[in-house]
Amino acid sequence: MELRLLGPVELVADAGPVDLGGPRQRTVLSVLALNKNRVTPVARLVDAVWGATPPSTARSQVQICISGLRKVLDGVGAAAAIQTQAPGYLLELDDAELDSARFARMVAEARELSAAGKLAQASGTLRGALALWRGAALTGIDSDVVRRDAVLLEDHRMAAEEERLRIDLELGRHEEISGELRALVEAQPLREKLHSFLMLALYRSGRQAEALQVFRRARTVLVDEVGVEPGEELQELIRAILNRDPALGAPETTRAPVREPVRPPPEEPPPAVPRHLPAGIADFTGRDTQIAEIKDRLSGERDPFAVRIVSIAGRGGVGKSSLAIRIAHELGDAYPDGHLYADLREPGDDRTPELHARFLRALGVLGTAVPEDRRERAEMYRTRTAGKRLLVVLDDVADEEQVLPLLPGSPSCAVIVTSRARLSGLSGAHSVDVDVFDAGQALELLVRIIGPDRVAAEREAAVELVDFCDGLPLALRIAGARLASRPHWRIGDLVRRLGDEAGRLDELAHRGIELRSNIALTYHSLDARGQRLFRLIALVEAPDFPAWTAAALLDTDLLAASEVLESLVDAQVLDTVVYPGEHEVRYRFHDLIRVYARERLLESETGEDRHEALTRLLGGWLELAEDAHRKDYGGDYTVLHGDAPRWRPPGEAVPVNPLVWWETERRAVPAAIRQAAAAGLDELCWDLALTSVTMFEAKGYFDEWHETSRLALELAERAGNDRGRAAMLYSLGSLHLAQRRLEKAEECFAEALTIFARQGADHGRALVLRNAAFIDWLRRDRVASLRKYDEALDLMRAAGDRIGAAHVLCNLARIRIDDGAESHATHLLDEALAISRHAGCLRVEAQVLYRFTELHLQADKIDLARAALHRVLRIVRQIGDRVGEAYALHGLGLVRYREGRLDNAEATLAHALVAAHGVGELFVEARIRFTLGEIAQAKGDDEVAQTQLSTAAELFEQLESAVWQAKSLVLLSEIHVAGGDANLAQKEAEQAARLLPGPAVA
Repeated sequence: MELRLLGPVELVADAGPVDLGGPRQRTVLSVLALNKNRVTPVARLVDAVWGATPPSTARSQVQICISGLRKVLDGVGAAAAIQTQAPGYLLELDDAELDSARFARMVAEARELSAAGKLAQASGTLRGALALWRGAALTGIDSDVVRRDAVLLEDHRMAAEEERLRIDLELGRHEEISGELRALVEAQPLREKLHSFLMLALYRSGRQAEALQVFRRARTVLVDEVGVEPGEELQELIRAILNRDPALGAPETTRAPVREPVRPPPEEPPPAVPRHLPAGIADFTGRDTQIAEIKDRLSGERDPFAVRIVSIAGRGGVGKSSLAIRIAHELGDAYPDGHLYADLREPGDDRTPELHARFLRALGVLGTAVPEDRRERAEMYRTRTAGKRLLVVLDDVADEEQVLPLLPGSPSCAVIVTSRARLSGLSGAHSVDVDVFDAGQALELLVRIIGPDRVAAEREAAVELVDFCDGLPLALRIAGARLASRPHWRIGDLVRRLGDEAGRLDELAHRGIELRSNIALTYHSLDARGQRLFRLIALVEAPDFPAWTAAALLDTDLLAASEVLESLVDAQVLDTVVYPGEHEVRYRFHDLIRVYARERLLESETGEDRHEALTRLLGGWLELAEDAHRKDYGGDYTVLHGDAPRWRPPGEAVPVNPLVWWETERRAVPAAIRQAAAAGLDELCWDLALTSVTMFEAKGYFDEWHETSRLALELAERAGNDRGRAAMLYSLGSLHLAQRRLEKAEECFAEALTIFARQGADHGRALVLRNAAFIDWLRRDRVASLRKYDEALDLMRAAGDRIGAAHVLCNLARIRIDDGAESHATHLLDEALAISRHAGCLRVEAQVLYRFTELHLQADKIDLARAALHRVLRIVRQIGDRVGEAYALHGLGLVRYREGRLDNAEATLAHALVAAHGVGELFVEARIRFTLGEIAQAKGDDEVAQTQLSTAAELFEQLESAVWQAKSLVLLSEIHVAGGDANLAQKEAEQAARLLPGPAVA
């Protein structure tokens, strides 16, 4: 006798196939066979035959089926195969009597053969195992329980198929299996491993172009179907194919040998040569990359007609001079005719004639022989340096005009220039930028100055000291010198002193060396406009800022402001930064320079001037934030505004995708709200905080949302600004609602509603009622929820808030979906969709389409749900809605699960989980874990299912979501029943029942 599950379910005896009876008997036998030699509970058999709606006679009908099957088995000599064992039945079969068991055994044997290096035998064994399949597993059995197990068998089949293909590729059978692989890829387009096998087979067959085409098709399918890029394995393979990696079996490429350049032997130095270089510093730290780059430039192959010039640029105190002198010393032997050095930072007018005279005397010209005419001096200087191998170091020059007259006249010479500005006018110069130290390099310098023991003893304080010094080597040297001169000081003592920003520059001074004067040199080199902008930028507390802020501060046009701004960049007092994926240049101060700028601001600008500049600056942020909101929602919808003054940035426009602007300004906008709060600008503060909820909600920036709304609320309360107070209570309530802190949300909404009602602010009431109704829905108070939604809808329409109305319609549709009123829900959603599309509000369009997917899934219209979710995913990715992306991916995972594509569902849900984690969206994370638990249970992996469902239940409890917590407990109870832990299962079932005392909300 043989029972066959790998295809249509059959029982075959010596005389041929045996009639198994009706559909119920076939289903019961299939479940027993899938669980062979183990007890199958009667409850599972009932579930397999009738699903969620078993008749009251289900158990007795199962007994009838068992009796009928025993008669069938008696006819083939196996009457005792089905045994009764509490709490169900056991089917006793040998592996040889069940084709799925034989298949599993043969696959295991093949893997052992492969591990032993017997690849040909392993391949043959796998082919034999796969030959047992006669079609799709368990064909003809209409049961959800059996179908889940069938999916698992199909996964095992594909795993064996992939293992066999891998072995055949190792055996060099790539040409033989190419056609077979194409067919498999067509049948299973989402299995990346099949794509990789086909690409490799084609590549090894000399068909590289076809292999590349396979990758392109695979990527298109994965992006369109699942919404993800190909995995790392496929990405690495395509790179290897493009590079013709020999590891893929491509022919080895030969490389031409690299010749080392032939260097001429160094010339013998003359008896006396100039050695003007200052001493190098003993605790020189870091700069290995720059040293290697400059030495390579000055020691490598020469241009036969040009002097080699290296221009080192960086802000004051960054260590440009130390670097130049260090390199000059290291290259001493390469320039045997001497080293000339000049510090051009010293005060005075044009010092070129003086330096020419000094250099000429150093080169052996008698003082009386130095020409008086400056032109003749320059000519003599070039003559004396001709043919010599001489290194000239020009330190801290202001501009190119200082450098050009001092360049030697021979290509055998080299010049190192340091400057606080980038000397782009030096033709042929190789530019090297020097920046501040990172934390590791800064700590290394501190260790060299004060010793490793002191740093190790106060590691955290040392890190704080490095932060206060902003990684600037000069500041670190001053701080280190102060500690070195006071062995009794703790590092923490100096850190506390530096914590007072007003006195920070005073602390960074020691025995004639100070940071303030170093920064002052740069400040005084700026023109009057540059100095004023330098001072006013101290008002900007954002970590970085766009160019229009300079126009706001100076109250001028963007072009004029940009010119002044760039002069600060050239002077190295401002840094530029362009973030990955963005094109706009942004600017930022280093902290110590900001401290000096603030000193100059308070010293030189009146209080009125400072207030006016700050009001323009913050008014600019508010104006642009409003623009971004309007572009996102199609108008001033779902938001309230005050009457704070705006300042329109000249020529500044929010990008087509407003969330790109929000993401770019995610650090600057909260900083502007903090500044408004600190300055007492209550109207501007609450308006900007409420408008910014667009960003905080879509990106999951809940901390910033809470901080800014709390600041604005406290300021509005102090100022007696009731409208601002109500708006911020509404904002905080919405945040609590998003995080499912329902009691706090209700408190905020109740107070906001009272204030708005007292003021007659119907739009504000509408916004609050909309969200308060959602709380009622979560608490399963359908009547209260409908009443508030209806009132909110009337108020939204009266206020002209079309998108607010669309959002209410979408939520009303959810209630109708729960009621099973498909037609009514469809009507509401159609209206909401039309409104959102007419307004051009993609965000709400995506929310409406997501609600449509819930409707389609409830009606088992899987194709419509999938299409809607693909549209949702495209929208949320287009607008950068990270929270929406997490929901969309979860929805796609549900669709895959409903289609029985468990592996694809798990992959999509894994991406959804990452997205939910990224935005801190706990509710969707809990829903994802619940679905992953369902899938694991369907695949028979009870351990994984229990882990996922337990985590989901904990999250739902934390979020006060009683319905979903109960659903999680019900599934956990089923798992524990199947696992034999009846006590725990009963506790979970009782807890679930307590959570659902009335009708449940889905």
